[in-house]
Amino acid sequence: MGMSTKHHISLTRRTFLRNTAIGVAGTGVGAVSPALWGAPAQTQPAQAKPILPFGKLGKTKHPVTLISFGAILLQDRTSTRVLKAAIDAGVNLVHTSATYNRGKSVEAVGNLFKADKTYRDKVFLCLKSLQPERLAEIDEMLTALDTDHADLVLTEMHNADPRRLEAIQKQMDELRKRKKTRFAGFVCHKDMNDVIEMVLDKAPDFFDASLLAMTMVPDPKRSDAANEQSLRFLKNLKALRAKGVGILSMKSGAKAAVKQGEAVFLPHAKSILEAGADTVLTSMDAFEQVEMVRKLDLKSPHLKPDERERAEAFQHGRAHACLMCDACTKACPQAMPISDLMRFRMYATEYGIPAHARAEYAATGIDFPRLAMQCGPCDRCTNACPVGLAAPAVIRDTLRLLA
Repeated sequence: MGMSTKHHISLTRRTFLRNTAIGVAGTGVGAVSPALWGAPAQTQPAQAKPILPFGKLGKTKHPVTLISFGAILLQDRTSTRVLKAAIDAGVNLVHTSATYNRGKSVEAVGNLFKADKTYRDKVFLCLKSLQPERLAEIDEMLTALDTDHADLVLTEMHNADPRRLEAIQKQMDELRKRKKTRFAGFVCHKDMNDVIEMVLDKAPDFFDASLLAMTMVPDPKRSDAANEQSLRFLKNLKALRAKGVGILSMKSGAKAAVKQGEAVFLPHAKSILEAGADTVLTSMDAFEQVEMVRKLDLKSPHLKPDERERAEAFQHGRAHACLMCDACTKACPQAMPISDLMRFRMYATEYGIPAHARAEYAATGIDFPRLAMQCGPCDRCTNACPVGLAAPAVIRDTLRLLA
């Protein structure tokens, strides 16, 4: 896996930058010499003996906890306290976006940083960008977060469009020039194999990390077509890692697993780490979830036989979860972005955040009901979907759910 879990490290940003001043300078594209950065505030480690084991996030060289905090559910003071508890427990990577909970997620993270500035220094801060051409998007989030830079900006790239790739490269170059981010990354939860293959072909050394939907882990109970996509994904994942691209996992089912407790979440997390992720992002909205994560035995990310059985059983329960391969959209004669609808459906049903699902749906600006009226007896999306999820009836049901 390319990860070392024997080192349990607790570093402030000051210590990290000092210790890696030489190592980072030699990593090539995407690395910024620590000497160019202003000295951070004096801080103390979140705890003397960190509990969670760490791995290294690709070319960033940063030691990140194997379980990290996805802030999509944060929205109020209680949420901020849960985040604080997670950081106190040892979690040291936090990911948020202006689209999460209509900006309330960024606000909740910012409230913690404002209340105690040392917490900013204790985390590797990741921000998701939607608009590479709009640099103010990052400035606005940084202002709300009460910080002058992110550690990693990850920009959405959901189609293998070279123009989008070029726009993101230009964005990252400018953000690094302005010291708004230290490292460059991309997010993909649609058409992942084609996107990764484009990156490997056209910009193999540009990105430091990527946030990928880990829905493509092979499952013996899935169709051959689904596992063909999965094996292609694992091959691409290995190629990204060989280029030093750190892998953050999302949409693996971790949110559902964390709610079910250690017996389900531990083997699930290990399965995602074993597949090639450096850290498993999961949303936590309850203190008992934080406490469970704190106690996880992740000294080895490899699955024991009984854990593998539980991990497979959990994945079997998600057998019809969208692979995010985009085959349905490509098959649709109207080019309806069906895969987006399936993702919104996941937010509403599996994640339990229908408000976010509706907000994402509305933000597309697409007249889905009009397109759906033209579906008729067409079954091209059904035939194309490797997990049997996409279908006219499911599309109509999803539209009712999002109305």
